[in-house]
Amino acid sequence: MRSLRARSALCSAALSLLPVTVLLASPLTFAAKPAAKAAKQKAASKASTKDTSSEGTSSSAKSATEASSYKYETPSPAAPSVAPSSPPPADSPFGAQGDKATAAAAATPVAAAPVAAAEKEPPKDVLPSADKTETVAKAEPAPEATPEIPEVVEPMPLYVEHLGPSSYPGKLRGLYGGSMWLEPSFHGLQWPYMAKSGVGISGSIWVDSGHETINRDINSLANTSMYVQQGRAVLRVTPTYTSGKFFIQGQVELVGNQCQEAGGSSSSCQSFGTFDTDDLWLRIGHWNIWDLKVGRFEAWELYHTGMGLDINTLERQGAFMGGGSAPGDISLTPTFYGLNYLHDRPQAGLGVGYIAVHGYLFDWLRGELLNELGTDNTSNSGNNYLGTRPSVIFDIGWLKIKGGYEYEKSSGNTQYLNGGVKESNPMKHTKKGYGGSFQIVYAPYVEFGANIARGSQLSVPTTSGIVDQKASFTTTSVGGFANVRLARLWILGVGANWTAQTDGYYLNSSTADYSAHLQGFLAVQYLLAGQLFVKAVFGYARADFQDTDPSVAIWSNYMSSARVRLMYLY
Repeated sequence: MRSLRARSALCSAALSLLPVTVLLASPLTFAAKPAAKAAKQKAASKASTKDTSSEGTSSSAKSATEASSYKYETPSPAAPSVAPSSPPPADSPFGAQGDKATAAAAATPVAAAPVAAAEKEPPKDVLPSADKTETVAKAEPAPEATPEIPEVVEPMPLYVEHLGPSSYPGKLRGLYGGSMWLEPSFHGLQWPYMAKSGVGISGSIWVDSGHETINRDINSLANTSMYVQQGRAVLRVTPTYTSGKFFIQGQVELVGNQCQEAGGSSSSCQSFGTFDTDDLWLRIGHWNIWDLKVGRFEAWELYHTGMGLDINTLERQGAFMGGGSAPGDISLTPTFYGLNYLHDRPQAGLGVGYIAVHGYLFDWLRGELLNELGTDNTSNSGNNYLGTRPSVIFDIGWLKIKGGYEYEKSSGNTQYLNGGVKESNPMKHTKKGYGGSFQIVYAPYVEFGANIARGSQLSVPTTSGIVDQKASFTTTSVGGFANVRLARLWILGVGANWTAQTDGYYLNSSTADYSAHLQGFLAVQYLLAGQLFVKAVFGYARADFQDTDPSVAIWSNYMSSARVRLMYLY
């Protein structure tokens, strides 16, 4: 409880402040506030009108300075709508659009905000007399509101983008529309490149129609003549978050195959599938510096075949076996080896995938360290897979040199019981190889290259630990190609590939099983309307077989094929 002296002091202070309180609460004081505010706004209006042009010029110069200091300005979809304008680099496919949109936003005049009616009236919480209010209003009329200078709003980045091959220009990839230009790994470049956050949409559709004949010069193998049409469509979806050079990107490729059937009884359609997934991966990194990529995808291509020998085609199969039982121990025609043990997407089964680290050391030198891990089956009969594939690409545009090495080992994932004793599973299958290539581009007239690679396999298929010599072999491949531009929309391509394979099986002879396969092609391509690739390919192949058994005569298969491919990229 306060003392009497303290209460007296408080009362005295309150009484002394009473006049001030009364003065502040009087009608004259409230009526004077609009006048003071109007005068202040009028002075500010004059200063603002005087400096409008200079401030606009200064603001534009500042914005341009900020834009030039950022090579990749890539706001995410969640970024604020008002931000400094920083266009993407000139080589970005979005650069021209981004610059035009930003300039349009800066140049578009914005109408002045309407003057609020409340600013022309006295405050509604004051009820002055009519004569005093009229006197004050005539003495100091309220000025019109000054138009505000609009802030430049950067357009939000396009969230869904169409991505074509030009979404990473890079160095000279090859002749436009040629096989090197269409090379799926883009010579190791980070494709798809997206300078801004968004979802990229792209893909391809192709249909082949053709005919193939295979003549086998041994009586126990019948000849083959067949017509084939096959097609494939890919829808590629690539969501991407980009901030400066940092990015997080995923990709899925949904594949539709033309192979259809009634009832689902065809083994070929079951093998190829009518709907499948190619790519399914996630990567994180910095553009043109490094990235980490995890999932299902293809490794960098190190062995290029040219405009023929396309995957899943007649001439790529070549003069294959069939039509009966082959004599001796050779049952398959050798396929070319192009460091492709770990190049193709994983196909082993349930849970096998890749982890790859990419480094862009210089503008002309990049490397890939791809690793494989997983299991093909979680049952007791499954195998674990471990592998690695380092590769490097030297690329100065007109000259490209590529090389690499690969190793893969699969082994049983479950121990086996030997007389009630648990022992390690000796079953294993190892693959390893190395090789390289060079390519020269003399744009826009010609491109050519050569390849060489050597691979080997070792198979231990049972718990006995004994090597299967017939399934253990060494494969060597040598090949080359050349593409020539005949006219603006016409390209001629030629190529050849030779493969020799020797296994480890000897039967009363100093010579093991030996087979060789020569494949060649001639291709002519026309780019219709600058969009549709129309390519005719004529193929030839010869396969020779020499069994380790001296009593088995040498025999050969001969293949000739022709097909027309229509392909549209989007």
